[in-house]
Parts: sequence; structure tokens; C-alpha cells
Amino acid sequence: MTVAGGIGASLLPAAVRARLRRALRGTGAAVTGLLLVAVLGGLAVLGGGWAGGWTAGATAPGAGEPRAVAVSAAESVLVCPPPATLPEGADVGDEQFRATPVATASRTGVAVLGGVPDGLRTTALDGSQAAGLTQGSAAAVAQGDVTTARVLHATPVPGVPLRAAGALASVTTTGDLRGLAAGRCGEPATSHWLVGGSTEVGESAQLTVQNPSPRPATVSLEAFGPGGAVTLGGSASFVVGARAQRVVRLESVAPGQRRLVVHVEAAGARVVASLQGQAIEGLVPTGVDVVTPGAAPARSFVVGGVVSAGEPLDDPHAPRLRLLAPRHGGTARVGVYGPSGPVTLRGAQAMTLERGVVVDVPLGGLPAGSYTVVVDADVPVVGAARYDVRGEPPADAVVDTPPYDVAWSPGQAVSAARASDAPVPVGQLALPAGVRSVLTLASLPAERGPDAEPRGTTTVTVRAFAADGSELESSEVELAAGTAVTLGSADLGGEEPAAVTVDRTGGDALPVAWTANVAADDGTGTPGTLVAVLAPTPAVTAPSDVRVRRVDAGG
Repeated sequence: MTVAGGIGASLLPAAVRARLRRALRGTGAAVTGLLLVAVLGGLAVLGGGWAGGWTAGATAPGAGEPRAVAVSAAESVLVCPPPATLPEGADVGDEQFRATPVATASRTGVAVLGGVPDGLRTTALDGSQAAGLTQGSAAAVAQGDVTTARVLHATPVPGVPLRAAGALASVTTTGDLRGLAAGRCGEPATSHWLVGGSTEVGESAQLTVQNPSPRPATVSLEAFGPGGAVTLGGSASFVVGARAQRVVRLESVAPGQRRLVVHVEAAGARVVASLQGQAIEGLVPTGVDVVTPGAAPARSFVVGGVVSAGEPLDDPHAPRLRLLAPRHGGTARVGVYGPSGPVTLRGAQAMTLERGVVVDVPLGGLPAGSYTVVVDADVPVVGAARYDVRGEPPADAVVDTPPYDVAWSPGQAVSAARASDAPVPVGQLALPAGVRSVLTLASLPAERGPDAEPRGTTTVTVRAFAADGSELESSEVELAAGTAVTLGSADLGGEEPAAVTVDRTGGDALPVAWTANVAADDGTGTPGTLVAVLAPTPAVTAPSDVRVRRVDAGG
């Protein structure tokens, strides 16, 4: 960006010019003039005296009076997790007992809905293998097989919401990697919280940090377990090169952690992080999934798509909620909402959380169904939920113990409940081919105290899109506060969608949360035994202008 009416940059000291560039780099701007710039409505003063004045015939505003200057939007990228793979060295030994007797099928789905932005394409992480998207009447979509991580590139239209999303799904029907490992494509950031996984004996947790930028990133890791913060030694900091990725086997640097939370921080460039968890008990696979970043520490978060098969409370495969208060101990309340409204979770009305200690809250005892879980705390917390699905042993299995697959649902920020005459986007999802999906939608009560009764009803509009970019179906769904409802393909046009959007379009201004539970078959005749959960990607609106003002710094 060149700031209109700018002032000669050559009059600035080099150090001040560098500070200006660093300050605006996050918005994709390059400063060529002496200016005090306020991005997205904020105002900031960056050192040096005021030299020169408004030029090129521009009308100079009075001191302190802001002025709108049109800008071009920076490119936006979404980086997909890498395909699922066994840890290096895990598949060795007799050919008859290979850990991977069948190949893993990995596919991505990406979609951009609404207006077509500039530069729309997918590439490999290093920028190669560029491919376009199929532009239909309502969306641009791409689905296909992959062997490496893919990156979706798009330059938003200023002032127009960019509704882009992507997801990866890796399906392995037998062997140690049996399961459906799926995760949404993420936006680069300087901080990510990954809640899920374990490094006990028989379990693997592969952390992948991807850097899509042209600059190297210095990455710092924090890990937390049942005993508090985990010492990582020399593995706590490393560099990820430009347009490259780094894989860290956490079972090697943080072994023996039954419950795991990882915090990834980056400097120098923004990164994307994901964690592939995989477990085996003896010869029996017990689940694989991709853990993607959830909401940053906050006093409230929501987890959707938590599926119960009616397991009793003491069943080790019953759903569970993972919580961490990373900086300060405090108290948290857990609310569970199902098809019939709130469900009492005994022992979770007021939970004490110790600083840095990861805890799992059992969710057994719930009737069969899909639930949404809300956590409210008096200190910032992070969390996610997990559920397991039992499969059947294959006909040629050495042992007859049933395998399991596992699905992790990340915590999401509780959306602001604001009244609006226009539709309010509640996110979008892209779905890879080869999986079936069921949406779980919930309207959260505005008051969630222990004695509060859910009040109000809100309306959402769900739109489903086909692989050719056409619209399959548009459905209006009424959600009573404190209830969770599900929608399958029969409700979304009769076929599996390639993308879905949800907008709040009427009723009371209540927070709305939703997810997609995705499933695949393992070939044994029992459908849907391979599972995962995908959380939606928020819509992003690039600014059409920035606010600037003249400042007399010498005064």
C-alpha cells in the first residue's frame, strides 16, 4: 500500500521507517510516506518528528482530525494439515504384520463462497503445484486427492466478507493408522492452542508447524500435562524456514503425558499448527485424529458435536471434556445442551482448576445423541472434547478385540450476541469428498448461571453447496435457547455437500455454535465407524480503508 497524500519517506530516519513497516506488516501494507496510521479504526503514534506536509494536491486535515484512505487488501491464506502418516520408523518388521497393510486415502476440500476474490488458487506449501478452483453459480470449490499439505490463496474484496474454508480428511481402513483423521485448514497466526492427544506408551503425538510466509519463523513451545507445565528442554524453541514445515514427535520430548495441551507461539512470521494423535493397544488400533487449534484462553468457550452412544459414566470410551487454566487457577462451570435442552452433568456445576494442570471431565451417562458443551470460568481457560466410536475386527484379524476411532472437537469462541437486521455470518465449512457429514447446531442461552432458565429462540439459515459450485439447499432452522439439533444430508439437498454456511437470520440475538461430524466406513460392514469433527472457519472482512491523521509529534 502507498498511502495517498503521503509525505516524503526520505525525511524519516531509517529506524523509524523500519518501525512503520513492522507495525503495518500484519495488514500487508508497505509504508512509503511519513504518516501516523490507524489501522481498522485504531490510532497509533510511531516516533520521529513530523517532517513535511500533505502533498499531491490532497486537502490536509486539521491536527488530530482523522481521514479515510482507501487501501488494497492483502492476500489471505488457509493452510491445511498434512495427510495422516505413521511416525517415522513405526512400520518396520515382518511384512506379514505390517503396520500399514492398506494405503491411506487423503483428500482436501476447499471452497470460497460469494464473490470471487483475486488470486484464487491452491498450492503446495512451497508455492508449487498451483491449481484453480471450479467456479459455479454460488461458490468456487475444489476437491481432490493429496499427498502433501495444500494452501488456499485468496485476496479479499475490501469491505466484502471472505467466506473461505478448507479441510483435510485421511482415511485408513485397517492397520495401526486405522481411522479418519480430519481437520480444518487454518489461518496463520502467532499463537495457537492445541488441546488433545497423549504421549503415554502406545500413543503418538506428532506436532506439525507450517510456515507459509516468505520469512523464517522462530517457534516456541509450551506443553502442559496432568502434573502441570512440562519441561521440553532444547526442543522448546526452533526455527521453521520460509514456506516449510517442521514435525516434532512429542512422545520423544514430553513422554508419559496422559493428557496433553500444547501452546505454539511464533515470531518473525505467522504459522499454522496441528497435532496428529494416534494410539494402539497391543495389536489393536484405538484411534487417530488431527487436533487443530481451538479458541485462545477465554472465560467462556463452546465445544460442539460431542457424540454419546449412551456409555455409562465409568466407561473408558465415554466422551470427555479436556480443560486447562494455563496462567491462573480458578473455577469453571460446564453446561451440556442436547436435543431436549440442558442436561445436568453431576459434579461439573463448579469445578476447581489448578494453574497449568490438564484435567479430563467425564461426560458418560448422557443419553445417546449429539451434544454441545459450554464452559464458563472466572479465569481464562482452553479446552476441547473427545468421543470414541467402536468398530468391528476385520475378518482376518489376529485378535478379536474391537478397534476404536477417536474424534476431537476443538473449543470455539462464544460468538457475540448482537442484534442485526442483516444476516450475521456464523462461519463456513468445506468438506472433502468421501466422507459423510452431520451438522450439530446449538443456540446458547445468554444467561448461563446455575439457576438461569434458557430463554429465547433464534433462527439460522443453513446453505449447502455442491462440488460444482451450485447451491444444493437453503434451510431455515429455528433454535430454542439451550438446545442442539442435527442436520444430515437429507436435510441439505439429498447429497453430501462440498461446503456449508450458517448465518443467524432472525429471532433473538443469541450466540450460535455449530460443527460437522464427519464419518467414513472401514469396510467391515458396520457403517460410520471412522469419525472426526470439523469446526467452522469464521468469515473475515478486509478493511476498505484505514484511518490516518496528521500529528505534530514535535509539539
